[in-house]
Amino acid sequence: MSTISILNHKGGTGKTTTTINLGKALALQKKKVLIIDIDAQSNLSQHVGIDEAEETIYAALCKKQQLPIIDLGGNLHIVPANIELAGADEELKKSVNGYFKLKTALEHSQVNYDFILIDCPPSLDILTINALIASSEVIVPTQSQYFSIRGLQTIFELIEELKQNLNPNLKIRGILLTQVNKTIINKTIQESVYEGYGEMVFKTFVRQNIALTEASFSNQSIFDYNPKSQGAEDYLNLSKEILHG
Repeated sequence: MSTISILNHKGGTGKTTTTINLGKALALQKKKVLIIDIDAQSNLSQHVGIDEAEETIYAALCKKQQLPIIDLGGNLHIVPANIELAGADEELKKSVNGYFKLKTALEHSQVNYDFILIDCPPSLDILTINALIASSEVIVPTQSQYFSIRGLQTIFELIEELKQNLNPNLKIRGILLTQVNKTIINKTIQESVYEGYGEMVFKTFVRQNIALTEASFSNQSIFDYNPKSQGAEDYLNLSKEILHG
């Protein structure tokens, strides 16, 4: 089993889009997948049409309850979130084991999946640390833009610190370039990322594709909304790179 945090402390990099569509792509290839929403904005939950779940990840993190898992069909399941999670930060800081709550919840729920994908908040707070401690790997979606690339080092420093102190098995699975287009500046940034980070960068990248945005507004994965789109092709290729790369 691989537990993967989808992480970037900047917003708009494609974390939620990657979590749902990579999860669906893996599920289409007969893998049992759990996606976890650990962001109080609950964009992942809303993306699959869950506006107000009766039970959310907050109960598992702060009330010692089992993870509330919802079956989305076709090998794909979700642990939803809502705005209640915004209060989890203070609750978790009160606990000696506050950074290990998600890891413990996953163990206690005895979940049996091929892949667990965690959609992290756009910050490096205690919820993100929970996700990283519970994970074996990290995927870092990043836009092909200068300021997005500059922020990568901060993420790598945090991961290295966690490896040394709290989760020695944690590793970076890859940097995923998103919203890639054909402009000269975009290509220049792509080249600099490949030069700077080499094998850490996925060969697959996600092209700018309006269908991905439309799928989100329709509360669907790209495979349900438009399986013949560039977005579907890119995320299917990413899933194959993860499975076979």
